[in-house]
Amino acid sequence: MKKFLLAVILSLGTVALADSHGGTIKIGINLELSGRFAAIGQQTLMGIQAAHAQRPEVAGMKVELVVCDNETSREGSVACARRFVDEGVIGVLGAISTSMSIPAAEILQDAGIIMISTSSTNPQTTQIGDYIFRMAYTDDFQGKLAAAYVVNDLGAKKIAVFRQVDDDYSFGLAGFFDETAKKLGAQTVVQDFTAGTVDFTAQLNNIRAFKPDVIYYSGFCAEGAPFMKQLREQGFQQAVIGADAIDDKQCPEGAGKAFDGVVFTGFATPDLIPDPEAKKRAEAFKEFFFQTFKDAKPGDFNGFVLAGADAYNVLVEAIARAGSTDRKKVRDALASLENFPGVSGDVTYKGTDGTPKDRTIGFFKYEVMSPDNWKKTALFGKSTAEVE
Repeated sequence: MKKFLLAVILSLGTVALADSHGGTIKIGINLELSGRFAAIGQQTLMGIQAAHAQRPEVAGMKVELVVCDNETSREGSVACARRFVDEGVIGVLGAISTSMSIPAAEILQDAGIIMISTSSTNPQTTQIGDYIFRMAYTDDFQGKLAAAYVVNDLGAKKIAVFRQVDDDYSFGLAGFFDETAKKLGAQTVVQDFTAGTVDFTAQLNNIRAFKPDVIYYSGFCAEGAPFMKQLREQGFQQAVIGADAIDDKQCPEGAGKAFDGVVFTGFATPDLIPDPEAKKRAEAFKEFFFQTFKDAKPGDFNGFVLAGADAYNVLVEAIARAGSTDRKKVRDALASLENFPGVSGDVTYKGTDGTPKDRTIGFFKYEVMSPDNWKKTALFGKSTAEVE
């Protein structure tokens, strides 16, 4: 009798998915669709939706996207994760940010539900457990690469580092950048701010005597727009380097000309993907994206779109390879994925901690004529394999 009960419990996830949904597989979408990161969240969702339109069925069943807006809050992300546990989804895509991804991952890991963060870059995210994956590179790679560019390519001897001290992503990324910059021989001074900061007068006064050659900003656009405005208004003309969080239209639209010339690291776009075949896939998906979203603007397509698409693609592929809706079998299939032909490049999880084996980071530059007239220029790309 005990063995029978155990078998029933172990098979419950499969039964709930395959039978009670009437041939429908549910995938949860936990994204920042409102609040500070809404623009990036919306772009990520569009990528997922476009990929879903290309492959709406798997294993003979329809895929249903269950979307939950975490409102760019830890509490909201936890609520989304708990909702998905109750609804019996096979896996969850998102969140985009580390601060929202980690608390959700803890709940989903305990429930034995796969989670693929589309763009959390903090190394700790996938350390939570074997059901947690990501589509992005990690910040030890991003921070080190940015520091090498600032010190070696730009020749900076003194660097002012601005970090959002109450955000896991910004704080961790700034640490990797700062550590590498010092190892390369640069002097640094670190300035802290918190979410919602609109007045950076004190921090800017603190770096005036230091006279930095370059300023590194590891925060987001909600604070980045007023930061750049005040930086330029107070006479600082130094080059500013940011990270993937400022690949967000809120920056140029909020700061206007003050954001002109800002360089940042981010998810590679099709023109920077090194593999010719992967580049073709990315370009084809870009064309499909604009056919699907006819009102989309050029700035709506970026690496976050590709990351969202491939988070969906690899989960659906794992379901197909598992030939089952049993979550453990799907997790095992995902963990053994090797050289999957994604739109963001080949994706390999085999032998990793849930972080793709090889990702490409792009360097981009903002060209801003006005808040309504701006573009991003791709400078160059670096892959994990190339750097290592």
